[in-house]
Amino acid sequence: MKSLAIALACLACTGTAMADTNVALGGGVSLTGSGFWDGGSWGPGAPADPSTVTDGLYLPINTQWNLGTVFWTGDYGADSITITLNQAASVNQLAIQADNDNDYRIQYRDLANVWHDLAVMSPNRSWGQDNGSTILGAPVVATAFMISGAAGAGDNHFAVSEFQAMGNVVPEPATYAMMGAGLALVGLAARRRQRRS
Repeated sequence: MKSLAIALACLACTGTAMADTNVALGGGVSLTGSGFWDGGSWGPGAPADPSTVTDGLYLPINTQWNLGTVFWTGDYGADSITITLNQAASVNQLAIQADNDNDYRIQYRDLANVWHDLAVMSPNRSWGQDNGSTILGAPVVATAFMISGAAGAGDNHFAVSEFQAMGNVVPEPATYAMMGAGLALVGLAARRRQRRS
């Protein structure tokens, strides 16, 4: 019985011992709005495939905003990038590589498919693409994220080349059922062993 208690204690700790990973990696990316691929006075640029936003790769700092990025020109909130996670996840930190002189509104979709405001992210203020990150005050469980332009800074020329959400996937209910069944079998085996001795 003592070994069962130790095994259960170890299993209880495994959820908190998992290292955070980029749960947005390889997530589906969709674009909404008519401003995409509009480089304005900068010219047509070189659009990147939307999937590059979640490929885990950063461009060199100071890359021109409309070269190899997902870029758009327009009013705040008129255009958006939606990233659908492969599985629901508990997220505690965000990272973005985006055009440096703009702010970006980040929203998340919860398990009930309701959208919530999460953060306004500002890349480092340099030139071209640069990085920004934020640690959330409390983790959120998300199934998707939406990025759009936010008021407060910039020139209405937006670009994103990478988005990352750090956290852990939320196990499916079947995972808990299998774990419970496994623990029950371990308990049954321990009880039988105890009866024999």
